[in-house]
Amino acid sequence: MNVEINKDLIKDERGNYYIAVQMEGNELTLVNAFVEASFTPELIYNEEFRSRYKEIEGGFVGKIAMDLLRHDVVMGLKAIDRQLLNLSDVEQEYNVSFIDTIEFYRHPAWKRKA
Repeated sequence: MNVEINKDLIKDERGNYYIAVQMEGNELTLVNAFVEASFTPELIYNEEFRSRYKEIEGGFVGKIAMDLLRHDVVMGLKAIDRQLLNLSDVEQEYNVSFIDTIEFYRHPAWKRKA
């Protein structure tokens, strides 16, 4: 089994989805996929965001991240561009650790502006 970092989704027995954000040898670090989707650079709240997502004003901002995750799950189910793996299977091949949901998480594509 080969897990692709920042791409493949891993589902646990409770229906939670994770994405691998780091692999060193046999050590695999996962973060909740909704958290990962919530911290993408295009969701930084600024004028561009307000313009792009003006139709959700008064709605839930979390819908955007959930839609991103739903898209990735569908692609994983269809095996298009990514895999959808079971956590129990992944744990048989890798030593898995998790980034706690309440820890500060920075999406790997995010770059701090000077």
